[in-house]
Amino acid sequence: MLDLIGAILPKRRTSDWPSSVEAIRAGAAFLAQGASYSYLRARTLLAGPRLFSDPDFGFALQICKWEAFAVAVQDLILILESELRPSLPADPRLRAAGLATLYREVLASEEMPEHRVGKGWDDVVAGFDARLAVYMEKPPLKPDAISIATALTILQHAPIDDAVREGDKMMVVNNVAFRFIDCQSTLRKKLDLAAFGSELARRMTAPG
Repeated sequence: MLDLIGAILPKRRTSDWPSSVEAIRAGAAFLAQGASYSYLRARTLLAGPRLFSDPDFGFALQICKWEAFAVAVQDLILILESELRPSLPADPRLRAAGLATLYREVLASEEMPEHRVGKGWDDVVAGFDARLAVYMEKPPLKPDAISIATALTILQHAPIDDAVREGDKMMVVNNVAFRFIDCQSTLRKKLDLAAFGSELARRMTAPG
C-alpha cells in the first residue's frame, strides 16, 4: 500500500548537485538515442531490421548516438541557462566558466565510448567553450534554436548516403526540437530549478 501511495503522490523535485548532473546526463542520453534511432529507422524503412543487425552499421550508429549525446548535453545546459539567466551572474565570463565546468562534469559522469577511447572529448569540449563565448554575450535563445546543434550532429554522423542529408535536414531539426522541448518539461518536473540555479550561481562566483 505504501508503495502504491508513493507512486501516486507527486515526487519531490531533486535539489542536490549530483542528482542535477545525473538528470542532465540522463536527459541527453535519452534524447541522443531516441533521436538517432528514430531517424535511422524512418530513413532505412524496410531495410532497417537487416541494417540494424549488421555489425558495421551498428558501430556507426553507436558513434552517431555518442556524438549526439555530447552535443545534447551542451544544448540542455544552454537551455537551462536561458531559463535561469535572471538568477545567474551578469558577467558572461563567469557564466561561461561555470557552464564549461558543469559540461565537463556531466561528460565525466558517463563512460567513455569505444570510438573515443584514447582520444577523449577534448575537441568537443573546446567546441563548447567556443559556443559559450558567443552565447553568453547574446540574449537567451529558445530551445528550438539551441537544439539545432544536436540535430546537425546526428545528420553529420548518421550512417546514410550523403545525398539524402540535406533533404532530411528540416525533418531532423524539427524532430529533435520537439524532443528537447519535451525534455525541458521533464526536467522542470524532476529538478528544483530554483535550487539548481542558486547552486549554479554560487559555483560561478566561488573564489578559485
